[in-house]
Amino acid sequence: MGAEHQARACLASCGPNTPPILLELLRMLQGFAGASGRRCQEQSLAEVGSLLPALSEAWDELGVPEVQSFLRCLLACQLEAMGSLGAFRKLEKILDTLTAGRETMACEEVARLLGNLTQERQALALGELRTVCLFLEESSLAREHWRRSLDTLLDCAASTLASVLEEPAAGPAEQAYLAVKLALQLFQIMAEEVGILVWNPAEDVESLASILQSLVQVIMGEVAHKDARLLAGTALGMLVNTAPTPEVGARALFELLDMLYPDGGEETLGWLQVTLPPMNPDGLEDLVLSRGLLTACRRDILTFKAPGWMACPLLSNLMPCIDSDWNGKNVDHRAFLLQVFSLWLQRVQESAPSIWIGRLLSSDSLRIQMLTYFIWSNTESPLEGLSEATLRCFSLFLVLYREECEFLGDTERPLYDEFLEKIKALPWSTKARYPALCALLPFLGSDKVLDMLPELPQHLLLCLSTNPLSPPAADTYRSFLQAQRWEWAMVEAVGSEQVLAKRWARHWLPALAEALQSAVPSLQGRAASSLLPHTLQLFPASARLLEEAFSGSGLGCLRGWASLQRTRKELGQGPTAMAQSPDRLAVCLACGDEAVRLMAASLLCGGPGSAQAPGPKELALFQDFLWLNLSHSSASFRQLLQATVSRLLGRLRDSALAALRSQGASGSGPTPEPVLLAGDFVEWLLQLSVSQLSPASSFQRRRTALLLLTALLSTCTDSWRPEKKKGQPPPNMAALLSWARQSGRWDFTSRATLLALLSCLQDSTSEIREPAANLLHLYFPAPLPSTLAEALLERACQALSSSRGQEVEAGALMMQTLLQKVDSDTLQKIVPGPEEEGPAPSCPSLIVVSYLLRLLQERHTAAQQDLLQAACAQPLHGPLCALRRCLLEAPRTGLSMQQSESQESWQELLLSTVTTLAKVASFLLAVLQGSGEDPQPAAAPSLADMGAAINAAVWQGRAGDFGAEEEEGEPPLLLSEEQGRILTCCWISAKEIGLLLGGLAEKVLLLAPPPPGSESPLLPPEGLRTIVATLQGLLLRCRHWGALEGCASGLTTLCRTLLSQPEPGLQELPQKLLAQGLELLRGPRNSSVTRRAAGFPLFLQSIVAGETPASARPLLACCVETLLELARRPLPHAWDQTLDLPQVSALHVLQALVRGAGLGAPMLRWVGPLLEMCLGALSSPCWAMRNAGTQLFGALLGRLLGQSLSRGDGGSHKGLSPEAFFTLYPELEDVLLSPLLSSLRSIADSRLRPALHAVLTLLARLQPGTEHLISSAVRFRELLLYLSASPVYATRAMAARALVPFVSLGGPKWVLPRLLGDVARPGPHNVLHGRLLQAHALLAQDGASHSSQDLQAAVSQAEDGFWLLTPAQRCPLIRAAYLRLLSLLAGSCSKNFLKKVEAAVAWELGHAGPEAQVGSSVLRQECARFLCGEARRLADSTRAWALGSLLRGPDPEVRQAVLAWVLEEGSRCKPVASVLRALLLETLWPVLQEGGSPEGLKLHLEALVHLHEDPTAHNDPLLPVPPPACFDELLSLVEMEGTSPTLLSRALPALSLLLTLGPEDFSGLGPWSLVLERWSEPRTNEELRLAAAQSLRLAGVHVVIGAWADPEPAMAALALRLLNAGIFLLQDEDKAVRLEASMFASLLAQQIGSQPWEAGMTLQANQGLLLLLRVIGTHFGDCEDAWPLLLRHLPQCDLEGLLEEISTSRTSSLYEEDGDNFFAEPAVFAQQLLPFMLQMLDRAEDTAPLRAKAQQWAVARAPEILQSLCRCSLWWSQDGADALFLKALGCPKVHTALAVLLVEAELLARVLESLPGSEEEEAAAPEASCSAEELKEAWEKARAVLTGHGMAPRLEDGRRPGPDEGLCALLTASGGPERAEGPACDQ
Repeated sequence: MGAEHQARACLASCGPNTPPILLELLRMLQGFAGASGRRCQEQSLAEVGSLLPALSEAWDELGVPEVQSFLRCLLACQLEAMGSLGAFRKLEKILDTLTAGRETMACEEVARLLGNLTQERQALALGELRTVCLFLEESSLAREHWRRSLDTLLDCAASTLASVLEEPAAGPAEQAYLAVKLALQLFQIMAEEVGILVWNPAEDVESLASILQSLVQVIMGEVAHKDARLLAGTALGMLVNTAPTPEVGARALFELLDMLYPDGGEETLGWLQVTLPPMNPDGLEDLVLSRGLLTACRRDILTFKAPGWMACPLLSNLMPCIDSDWNGKNVDHRAFLLQVFSLWLQRVQESAPSIWIGRLLSSDSLRIQMLTYFIWSNTESPLEGLSEATLRCFSLFLVLYREECEFLGDTERPLYDEFLEKIKALPWSTKARYPALCALLPFLGSDKVLDMLPELPQHLLLCLSTNPLSPPAADTYRSFLQAQRWEWAMVEAVGSEQVLAKRWARHWLPALAEALQSAVPSLQGRAASSLLPHTLQLFPASARLLEEAFSGSGLGCLRGWASLQRTRKELGQGPTAMAQSPDRLAVCLACGDEAVRLMAASLLCGGPGSAQAPGPKELALFQDFLWLNLSHSSASFRQLLQATVSRLLGRLRDSALAALRSQGASGSGPTPEPVLLAGDFVEWLLQLSVSQLSPASSFQRRRTALLLLTALLSTCTDSWRPEKKKGQPPPNMAALLSWARQSGRWDFTSRATLLALLSCLQDSTSEIREPAANLLHLYFPAPLPSTLAEALLERACQALSSSRGQEVEAGALMMQTLLQKVDSDTLQKIVPGPEEEGPAPSCPSLIVVSYLLRLLQERHTAAQQDLLQAACAQPLHGPLCALRRCLLEAPRTGLSMQQSESQESWQELLLSTVTTLAKVASFLLAVLQGSGEDPQPAAAPSLADMGAAINAAVWQGRAGDFGAEEEEGEPPLLLSEEQGRILTCCWISAKEIGLLLGGLAEKVLLLAPPPPGSESPLLPPEGLRTIVATLQGLLLRCRHWGALEGCASGLTTLCRTLLSQPEPGLQELPQKLLAQGLELLRGPRNSSVTRRAAGFPLFLQSIVAGETPASARPLLACCVETLLELARRPLPHAWDQTLDLPQVSALHVLQALVRGAGLGAPMLRWVGPLLEMCLGALSSPCWAMRNAGTQLFGALLGRLLGQSLSRGDGGSHKGLSPEAFFTLYPELEDVLLSPLLSSLRSIADSRLRPALHAVLTLLARLQPGTEHLISSAVRFRELLLYLSASPVYATRAMAARALVPFVSLGGPKWVLPRLLGDVARPGPHNVLHGRLLQAHALLAQDGASHSSQDLQAAVSQAEDGFWLLTPAQRCPLIRAAYLRLLSLLAGSCSKNFLKKVEAAVAWELGHAGPEAQVGSSVLRQECARFLCGEARRLADSTRAWALGSLLRGPDPEVRQAVLAWVLEEGSRCKPVASVLRALLLETLWPVLQEGGSPEGLKLHLEALVHLHEDPTAHNDPLLPVPPPACFDELLSLVEMEGTSPTLLSRALPALSLLLTLGPEDFSGLGPWSLVLERWSEPRTNEELRLAAAQSLRLAGVHVVIGAWADPEPAMAALALRLLNAGIFLLQDEDKAVRLEASMFASLLAQQIGSQPWEAGMTLQANQGLLLLLRVIGTHFGDCEDAWPLLLRHLPQCDLEGLLEEISTSRTSSLYEEDGDNFFAEPAVFAQQLLPFMLQMLDRAEDTAPLRAKAQQWAVARAPEILQSLCRCSLWWSQDGADALFLKALGCPKVHTALAVLLVEAELLARVLESLPGSEEEEAAAPEASCSAEELKEAWEKARAVLTGHGMAPRLEDGRRPGPDEGLCALLTASGGPERAEGPACDQ
């Protein structure tokens, strides 16, 4: 009987005298039994703890029958709480409390419940094992029961272990683990009882002997489950603990160790005799047993030493045996060895010094040397996953060494210094360096370590910017600070915190300040989160020193300051940033760096305590900040902003709750201020979020608004959610909500919010739709209004009839929302019923699903008649997508399937659904096949056949409509609209069918099992077989990747579900499918190879991916072995290249298996054969085999080494070292050596070897190792050195790259002399070139640092090879390679040698041969780069001037090489950069005159602008004045049509630069500004928009400030043109463009000179936008061009046409046309523009040109605006048009048109109010056709009507930064400079 039924029966049996507290308990138990999910079960018992005292009193009043009923109910609930340990323990606590005094009755009930499990004395099933183990571990009553019936439990345990060993691979892995766990629990919990049986003569010990034998077999490896094996060793340790004396236990320990022999035989333990069969161990058995004994055995047993024994067991048999070949063992052996060694050290430390019999760790014996080598080798290069065990061993080893030295009186401890020297020798990028240093630190002291490692702070910074090295670097810093604090505090002279902070600063302040100011996000963020808190906690006075370091100007100082203030706030140190530095806080909030803004925003969120809320000023600032950051394009910024808002809301909520609690229960008196603050801010945030959900907002703004609304609802409601671990509502949240309702606030489920979320349901992106639907489901009351529900159904049906996939997804989500939020009565009224009469279903899920199935059947019939028409108006994928949503993703459907009253209806409906889906799939496949006949089982149509079939369907549809005839001739290259519709319908339908069928099978078999007593399942076996056949057909006959992925996902779900079923017939279905697929692969199939054998790889991958990860994966093993055997077959002598060869298909399937998300790791079992197969396929004569082999090799490479982030990604700290690689994959050594050896045998062969190139590619992806290379790695290094003589250039180059990982970062000093030993004399060409390449690769590797002393020998050899640079060496490539090598060694070479090199380079550049030799161009370019590099290295301006000859020279390639170097490195040295700027300006006119290659001109212009990025460049005294002809030439270039956009994008910034450098001649400003304004518009090319933004930054401020100070109207118009361009560019969709435009706004703010803005800062784009509008209104508002300019940003929308389009049901096109700028928000900007334009009107004088322009515009626009307002009022007031209203609610264009209309109306009303009143003025002014009052009345009426329909969201009482608010007001508060005295325009 189930727990719910038991609780219901118990509740019904209670009489009137049953205490109420017990009735409450029963109701809790009933809720517990009916709850689904662990958290729901635990929540239902949350209040039990408070009831226990009263329950105990009421329990004594019950009679025996009632007590028995209660106990049975509690025990039944415990049985159902197996998945929730917390709930089980709560129930056990109730039982313990209630059964006090009635233990006998409780034991009887427990025996009745649990006795059935073990009374048969047979093997336990998996569920029974779980129950027995949990009850034995947690239930005291169960333990007492089984103590009395121990023999039965021992028999069951023995039988279970024996059954596991009979078929170890058959059962689930959990069963073996639990069987061993049961034995462990018996030995541990019932040690006394078991000990009597083991160590005393007894008759019945067969079960114990059987358990012992089984455990030994498990340890010997008879069970593959690793955890079960380890647990068996622990169980035997517990068995030893049952010994009566330590001596008996010690002897038993030796007896157990003697049992581990493969031959088996008779063995004895105590009185237990076992017969062990012969076994085949893997060598780990000793380690497994030792680990268990060390873990579990008592100390007195481990340390017992009998007379005559050399040592105790701990120091003899249990001491790990570490021999010389441990390094060659596999990963498992090394892992076990480390664990055992760590446990041994731990037990020795616990037992020391009493067990020491001499020197143990401080001796010089060979064994101790091997032990030390083992410790250090594993510490130096730990394997993946073994770092913690290795470090633990190292730390324990050091501690034991110290204790032993102290015990023996040794004062010298050389081992510590030896380890420190080894750590110092490790490269900084070695991850193990830092944990080892932390372990060694307590024994040497921080001062000594820092003296030995002075560069450690900088190394920690390098580590912080690297993901894998960041945690150990942070731990190292913390360890050093803790050690220093402890050491310095012990010194008497050190007293104050200031002194401690100063001592800290000497070591760490420069490094920490650098990290906190870093522009690298990872470094800065980790320093702020990991280093700074430890610093302030351990050295509080360091805050003042850090503030001084960050007191300067610049973005870095802002980063550091904001990080410091945030950390101090979190730690509760010092005053708040708002009180300390409000001006700097405002600058941070407006900064363009998103991290700085977020840190500044977090400073406004209150104190560190949860109830420390911010004050009114902080909230006001936060409101401004939030409004300006809603449209940020970064997803991570939005997530962090949501977290910040959640934190702020939590502070406000908790402070309000605390205030309400302190006010008392009476609630009298005024409302506390924290409550009012929280109420007002939450209400403002609610209105803000809802108002920004309008479809007229950009995706970014809507996404942010949804995140804010989610944070608001999850924090400020009392909705408990079971899936959340944290963040549940506080217990007294209802009090705050009650106050909010009484005060008219916090209407979270208002109609406005509901309509806003419904508009989001119609969005085209899932990122908007899904969160909105989730919010509707979680927080809104279930029954939607009937009229709204009907409109939503009609809108959903319209969306489901669209051809666009996004609209169909939206319609499906609306259907799911209807299903979840509408009751059955309303659904029966609004959902069309079937034509035939019959009983209507009463369940909402049945109503909706039945309707969708009928809709699908109707559309299937229509598609069979005319597919084209159906694809246009009634596509199949609409109802399919909705069915998937409603059947699989609606929780209501799953609950309905579990109800017995609807069981029969679901059985019929599901079978009909599966049958219909199979028919639709068959129809789609027939359409794509192009014939009515059923195709072959695995015959996917070729692309040509499929195209012909689609064309036939199109022409059939056209003929039916128009009577047209098919055209003859070549088919079009692009898909037509009709072809696209049919393809979209077919492929999306196929994908949806696959997802639906797989998910449906899973839901039916797992989530909705038949109720007890039901004979027929929800889906009969024939339905499952239909699903399998349909998915198989789709996968084998489709080609579209999206359809294949959907079907593959469905088949994986299906196979996973089938394999988990208990019925053998269902379990065998995946195996049969796999056999069919492998059989189909054995012969050529009628399909082309262009799509990787169509769906075959995914078909087989889906089957094997369904296996449980913890199982032995027999299907995968069978599949891989078959595929390998198939791929190894020889190719036929002649094959049809249009067909898939079985060998090729096998390789493609293997590639799919390797790439599979859950199969990559299991596939590494066959990594050796797979890689060997790849290398063989690469040399195949068949191109298809080579192609397949290449793809498989790429997949393997990703699995073995990880995916690269970019093409050139390969740092020294990434990937595996050769030692780790060959330890993890020892089988790959021979595979990789084979191509290398074969290539060396034929070294003179110049043919390409694909296998060799693949091997070199793999080896080059490894990372450099540490000091010691294992023998296999040394062998590879030698072979790679020999490959330098290869005749193939690519082989030599790849061998150089592959050599780098096989030479440690400190090892080039040993290898370089070998490479350069023969360069002094002529030798073979290839050898010289290859060795130079290898030497260069070693020196140029990342992370390597070489001192001059280390390179002395290599430098000397390189200098001896100077002849390689002279004409005596005839090969230019060798000369270039040698010169490239010298570039790296130049800092260590002698001056005389460098002079010779420079002379040779100059000669080469000045004496180009008449006939260009191969590679001579490369040599000349390398010569030019060498000269440039020397000028930068020496910071020599004379050498830099000499580069002018190269720029003026005739060789364009040399010039381009110099210019490319300037772009890369030219700005790094200021003296050289200054000279280069002058040279580029001098040579600009000759370059423009020359008219050479566009590439050279582009590079020259780009380099010129690049060097002037330095703000100090404009004041450089070396800069010449550019000739005016340059400006004219560049201006004509940018105005020329047909020029490359890339060249134009370089020319305009250069032209702008010349404007700032030349004389103030404004004759060319007009054309320049026109070009800039034209290029700033959204429809322009992206490169040109970026160039316009750069130009605006370079010269825009110069012109705007000049126009500001110039009274000429022409200059004002010019400035307005530039400001208008800035407005466009600040709203650009490209982030780089917005950044450049923000820099222009920032420079403008700096030139205005207002505080608190700091020089060098970049404004946020939205802040810059406000600033430009403010500048226009304040300083150019009286210009007549200002009003028309701003009106350009109010788009003219055809509202009448839009409403007409919504009213008609025309078929939309398949693809929606993209706009010019998806980031721009015309509606939002129009509302933002309104207050600025109103202010301009108010400030303008009556005679001002701007007012005249405004009046002319008003008279012209007033009639149209008034008509549109009236039209809006009428259209949204019509009756019965709820579906139209809902459609308009989701239309972005309508929302934009309405927003602009309302803004224009409000603006018009203000202009009309200002029309002249006197007769003379009226005669001069234009006449308006309507009055301001009429317009206002129409505006108010339209707004009221629209607001009622959710169409005009507006933030009524919130803050919105306008002309007089925010930073823009601060920037212009002083009015700026006067017109008469213009400010300096230097930038």
